[in-house]
Amino acid sequence: MPYSLVLGTNGQDGSYLADSLLRRGHVVIGVGRQDAPSYDFGSKRFEYISLDIGSASALTDVLCSYPLDYVFHAAAVHGPSGFEYESVWQSALAVNIGSIQTVLEHARTRARDLRVMYAGSCKIFPNPHVGVINEDTPARGTCLYSIGKMASRELLSYYRQRHGVSTTNLILFNHESPRRDPSYLFPQLVRAIASALTTGEPSLQVRTLNFSVDWSAADEIMDIVADLAVMSDVPEVVLGSGQTWTGRAAVDHLFSAFGIAGAGLVQLESPDLDYTGQFRVSLDRLAKAINRVPTKTIVDIATDILNTNYRLQLPPDASRA
Repeated sequence: MPYSLVLGTNGQDGSYLADSLLRRGHVVIGVGRQDAPSYDFGSKRFEYISLDIGSASALTDVLCSYPLDYVFHAAAVHGPSGFEYESVWQSALAVNIGSIQTVLEHARTRARDLRVMYAGSCKIFPNPHVGVINEDTPARGTCLYSIGKMASRELLSYYRQRHGVSTTNLILFNHESPRRDPSYLFPQLVRAIASALTTGEPSLQVRTLNFSVDWSAADEIMDIVADLAVMSDVPEVVLGSGQTWTGRAAVDHLFSAFGIAGAGLVQLESPDLDYTGQFRVSLDRLAKAINRVPTKTIVDIATDILNTNYRLQLPPDASRA
């Protein structure tokens, strides 16, 4: 029976990873900062540990306590677009970089067969994205978060090449779900849809819709990550939907899909900002590695959020779009 350690199991990605691994029959040790797990995973094969993974000694104790086959690093100090990391730089350094170094050193010195999966970020590619985005696209740090993700990317590559540790850096584009923090844009869009469906008055205020984005479903992406862990040993892979939206087109599409008139009711604080770019996320390496790519649409994601968080019980029928 495989043993998997999931760092950040109380977050969106870590919780869906735990779900997927438990369905596959893994024993899952979930780690989070909170005193108790945020979700009921409904399995005796799930164990929760409250831990500050920024403490190398404490994390090493956990790593040494189980016969681990996999470590999934889904923990991060992270905020929505525009978040300033300077005020939390110490915790960001410890969690986003230091803890993966601890895992890699454990693999090098004590567990050479350990499989290490790290949740990286598309933020290593500066805005606006242009052209085909894949694993070879040049990276550049534009904030402390992206700089940290680039540093961890280099650590994974170093330990893989120098010490033979089985590592995979997951370059994650935007992925959404009912478990996403409501301060992010996609949940705000769905909240406006829920308001329109229940009161007839969509209400939303955002900085700008002049951006381009690839949105996928977090539960599906994390299930794909579980497949990658057991089926492939690629050093790095880009994960997204493969479909690009501008902010305005996404709003119009979603409002139309749910029969809502008046997408123009969205109010912009800074319509002059422009981060639109013509780009497409290439899923070629993913498809070759596991013969699978994401299939859920933004309407599917919105429907899931509306049903789960707003109890609207809409049919799972993306054909409405």
